[in-house]
Amino acid sequence: MQRAAPWLVRVGAVLLLISPFLPQARSDTGSFGACTMISALAGKLGGVERLAALSGLFAPALAGALLLPGAGRPRGGGAALRVSTLGFLLVSSFGLATLGSLLFTDAATRTVTPSFTLAIALFAGPLVLSGTALSRWMQGGLDRSTGAFERSALALLMTLHGLFLADCGWGYILLSDGIQSGTVRPLAGVWVGPLGGLLAVVGGFWTPPPSRAAVDTVAATG
Repeated sequence: MQRAAPWLVRVGAVLLLISPFLPQARSDTGSFGACTMISALAGKLGGVERLAALSGLFAPALAGALLLPGAGRPRGGGAALRVSTLGFLLVSSFGLATLGSLLFTDAATRTVTPSFTLAIALFAGPLVLSGTALSRWMQGGLDRSTGAFERSALALLMTLHGLFLADCGWGYILLSDGIQSGTVRPLAGVWVGPLGGLLAVVGGFWTPPPSRAAVDTVAATG
């Protein structure tokens, strides 16, 4: 299984990378994906709200682009890649935790809400993962970090992100376009993102970490 682990991460990263460009939901007016929402949201949401929505929809592509270069490489790639992964993990955690908080506080006023378990995971999961990742980096520093936890945590966040879209996310988004949630049906493409994230998590779990001696040698030589 350890030999296949890097390939699981690669396949998962590719699936995350392509998922926003696939049709993910259908209503009576047609099919929708991240690309179609660029024009659909124009004029219906303010600039900041539209930017936040589109950033969330295209987040799996950026996550896949960060996970793919580090798959199977010693210590997960260079320092710039590891710092970028940590930074995107923290930003994604903030976004998903904020989304989970809004879903909790506005549940009584919204017609589209996720399941209770998913709402809890959206709020608590990102806080735990980002807090753990940040504490590990503060304790070990950049030179001694392999980035393995951060990559797996990012993949897990993208799994939660995809499950939200598959559960009720598209109905929530399309309300801004005047489309009632009852007419929104998920397509097979909506499951590509969570499947990719799950494969990357499993691959990261089975990838053997570099020996501590090798990490210490790299840290010592700078």
